[in-house]
Amino acid sequence: MASPPREVLAVDTDSSSTENVITVPEGFGNAGEGEKRENLAVGGKEDEDEIEVPISATASVSSSLYESVEENGRTYHKYKEGRYFLPNDEQEQSRLDLQHHLCKLTLHGRLHLAPMKEKDLQTALDFGTGTGIWAIEFAEKYPNCQVIGSDLSPIQPEFVPANLSFEVDDIEDTWVYPHPFNYIHGRLMAFALHNPKAVFTKAFAALSPGGYLEMQDLVPPIQCIDDTIKGTMIETCAALMHEGSTKAGLDVTTPQRYKDMMEDIGFVDVKVVPFEWPIGTWAKSKYHKRIGAWFLKDMELGVEGIIMGLFTRVLGIKREKVIEMVVQLKAEMRDPKIHCYQPFSVVYGRKPE
Repeated sequence: MASPPREVLAVDTDSSSTENVITVPEGFGNAGEGEKRENLAVGGKEDEDEIEVPISATASVSSSLYESVEENGRTYHKYKEGRYFLPNDEQEQSRLDLQHHLCKLTLHGRLHLAPMKEKDLQTALDFGTGTGIWAIEFAEKYPNCQVIGSDLSPIQPEFVPANLSFEVDDIEDTWVYPHPFNYIHGRLMAFALHNPKAVFTKAFAALSPGGYLEMQDLVPPIQCIDDTIKGTMIETCAALMHEGSTKAGLDVTTPQRYKDMMEDIGFVDVKVVPFEWPIGTWAKSKYHKRIGAWFLKDMELGVEGIIMGLFTRVLGIKREKVIEMVVQLKAEMRDPKIHCYQPFSVVYGRKPE
């Protein structure tokens, strides 16, 4: 499978375009292989492109065996309570589904980049499956593949493809799967895995020869194309998130080293495909504008849940102060004069045959 076209982030300095509204439909992103590579750049007209991002919730059924824990007006997983700092309530579930479409948009409509052949796909694992939306689409795309989705929260839909099952599990515990996998997938786990290399080691052991591990993840810290992040609440909170994560035993910079970790374990043909997620529609290319619109909506929906648990539990910041910070963060994220972006990458490697 060829890699998707590489877009370069640049600022849009053309202020001559007329206003237009771009509606982002569900599943958008099936760009052609020959799509032109564009630099990430800032736009010149602040309201040039107003991009509408639709939100729709997916109904799910939680197991009565695992109750949620309420804290600061949000609910969190009960199983392995406190291990994961993000909530699991309906608001967060809607955001996770939106994030799924953001990832597909980034990959031009694809669910994965690992170059697998359908005839070789018999078993697959999606750890940290969240609402299960990726696993559902993967199971539908590959109906002859038996797919397992695992997560700390039982928030997945009740009705799923016949070749898909969900389980509540901590992927950092001992793996006890009864069969090997041809493909293992993890996505957006930078703020969840305490020891990514140990998880990759388990994945290597659980893969069939020739099988692939693929990680699609944020690559912290947040970046800026110029110096417009200086002195902002975005910069302050990024530093606090790093501090809090470190105190909680999470090294959120490990996605920078996924490739090295996988190669050390024994994976071969390890590839890294980098992308950028602008915050807002300040970027020059249409590709980055669309991603920026989706990522802005993702952050608007999620920023309170992302920082609340970490800041209050670990850093001791009062809930009221966090809410004040969230208000300022949202205002800055909507400001087209601030040109921040989140690096995102896909890293995949193959177990030797």
